[in-house]
Formats: sequence, structure tokens, C-alpha cells
Amino acid sequence: MTDFEDRARKVLPPVLGHYTWLSVERGEGSWLVTTDGRRVLDMTCGIAVTAVGHSHPRVVKAVVDQAQRLMHISTGVAKYESSIAFAEQLATITPRGLDTVFFGNSGAEAVEGAIKLSRQTTGREAIIVFRGGFHGRTVGAASLTTSKAQYRRGYGALLPEVYVAPFPYPLACALPDAHDAEACATHCFAELEMMLEHEVPPEHVAAIVIEPVLGEGGYVAAPASFVRSLRAAQKFGVTPDIITAAKALGGGMPLGAVISTRERMEHWRTGTHGSTFGGNPVSCASGLATLQVIRDENLVARSETIGQIMVEELAPLRSHPRLREIRRFGAMVAAEFDDKSVAKAAIAAALERDVLLITCGFHDQVVRFIPALNIGEADLRKGMRTFVEAARSAQVASPA
Repeated sequence: MTDFEDRARKVLPPVLGHYTWLSVERGEGSWLVTTDGRRVLDMTCGIAVTAVGHSHPRVVKAVVDQAQRLMHISTGVAKYESSIAFAEQLATITPRGLDTVFFGNSGAEAVEGAIKLSRQTTGREAIIVFRGGFHGRTVGAASLTTSKAQYRRGYGALLPEVYVAPFPYPLACALPDAHDAEACATHCFAELEMMLEHEVPPEHVAAIVIEPVLGEGGYVAAPASFVRSLRAAQKFGVTPDIITAAKALGGGMPLGAVISTRERMEHWRTGTHGSTFGGNPVSCASGLATLQVIRDENLVARSETIGQIMVEELAPLRSHPRLREIRRFGAMVAAEFDDKSVAKAAIAAALERDVLLITCGFHDQVVRFIPALNIGEADLRKGMRTFVEAARSAQVASPA
């Protein structure tokens, strides 16, 4: 055990899970540098946060400039340029009509806010979510989270009036025979309709909350037909009533958002929700600079390119006897194995080769790839080839 790890164990609680005990000194683009000088290719991006890499010069400059002018004044006390400007820019990329932004500090806070907004403005209470979704760890958000039962363990009663419908995930579907995503989606939608018939009246439902692509749940994209049936997600050509956003939103700084129409937001009664730190000036400046980098470097389009590269480089792994599936949605790429021991062994072997990866999935059986959208192609290909080599080298006994 290193001195660093020993110090960490003494002051940080065991409830904080960890993948590694890497002692990181700094980040440079897609690389992490440890205190002993080791360079590690970061294929996790702080769990999908540093979309333009670590310490992008434009983002750092925006943070420093804003910190020198104003680090904090609660938005409930006074207004400041960075939050207004960022909200204005977000309104240019959200679906038409979703142009009013409530800033918080995280994704969980955004989900909490969206629950309150939907319940208060509809006068209804029931929330429908989908099995496998991850929405956060606060009490309300955890009530909606079903990616793993452990996120609820030992906490007793959570938020009432939450109903869980099946998500179209063919490898985890209740249908008895092998089938494609469309058949799974048809089955899941029929189950949702049965829920509305037998468990919760439609007129009691305040919101249907969905990740169009499960994140923590396994990097599984719902078929477009299913999402259109629910009327959600811009990528599929339909418009939701409320969007929650966080992760990369702040460019590495804490930031979350609830985004909806002006009409709905005006029915959210003044003083019934708020946040001391939400929309912090430095976080908003960081988020605005990150959005500008994404636009200027054409990183939305590049996300498709790097996704294609990752799947291409994973192709030799298709002969792995324990691999179940390789999936991609944009730059979200996953390799699902038949057991978490295989996935864990593969990422451990990759880290020995200086490539950092993490798992996801109901049983941590999925390796997820989350590179920065501006990662160099040579680094990306090197990282993926290193993982393939690591996965092949990891010797794990077959499950009984």
C-alpha cells in the first residue's frame, strides 16, 4: 500500500467505491499523469465528464478569467453573465421550445428538480421509469434508479409512486427465445401498456423518465421506434417535455440543468425550488467554453468517427469465447462479456498496460469506452488495441 493510498483510506469513507488507487497529479488531453510520472491513457473521462479532454486550454482560460472576476454569488441573489450566456447558448441546441434553464450542481439534482417540476405543473404524482436506468444517488433520484439494486440497499422506503417498466435490452429481455431489438421493444411497450391498465392509471402519471441510451445500465440504446412511442429524445426526431443534463455540461466543473419550455417553467411556483451553488459563475463559464470547443472542433460529428474506429479496433475480439456483444451509439461503445469477472480481469490487464477503463451493466459485465471526443486517432487506436490484447491475455475460469 502506498503512502497516498494509506492517507486516503484514513480520511475517505469506504462507501466511496473505487476502480483504482491511481495517484493522479494532472491531466493533459486524453492522458493522466500520476505523482510518480506514469502516463495513463484515460478512456473514462471522469465517467463521461471531460468531453474535450483534461485541461483544454480554452476551458482553463475561461475558468481562470471567471474566477478572477467572480467565483460565487448565488443566482437567487444576483445575476451574472456566464449563467445567462450559457443558458442562451443551450437554447440554441435543445429541441425547439425547450429554452428555459434551471441550473443545479449535478445530474442527480437535475433529476430531483425534474421530478418536482413535473409533479407540481401536472398536479400528478406517479413517475414511470425503465429497468436498468441510472438517475443518481440522492433519495429521489435513487428511487428512479434501477441499474443495480445495491444503490437502494439499506435505505428503507424511498420516493413513493414510482413504477418500473422493462427497457428494450435484448440480452436481458424476458422473451424466452433469441430475438432482435425491435421484437424486444414491442414486448416492452406492451408491458408498459399493461402497467397503465393494471397498476397506475394514465391520469395519475406526472412523467415518464427514460435514458434513451442506458449508461450505467450497460450502454444499451433503445430502438428509435420505442422512443418515438414514448415521444422523447431529439436524436430520434421527437421532443420531450423536460430534459435533464449534467456530466460533460460543466466541462469538468459541477453543473447540472433542468431544461423545459417557458410555459412550463412559469408554472413552477416561485420559491418552491432553488439552489445556493447551482449555476455557479465558474461552472457556467467552463460549460460555455466547452460547448464552444465542441462546436469549433466539430466534435459532434467526430463522435461518430471515433465510435466507428473503436468498433473497428474491437473486431478481433469478436472471437473471444466470453464476449456476448459489441454495441455502439455514437461515441458510446461497449463490450459485454458473459460475466463480470471477465470484464474486471480485462480492465485490470488494460491498466497494467497504462490504459484506464471502467465497467457498467447490471452485473458490471460490460466494459465501457468513454474517450474524449477530441482524442487523437493514434492514441485511440493504441488504447483499443491495448484493450484487445489485455482481454485476450486475462485468464478467467468459465462460470459454473
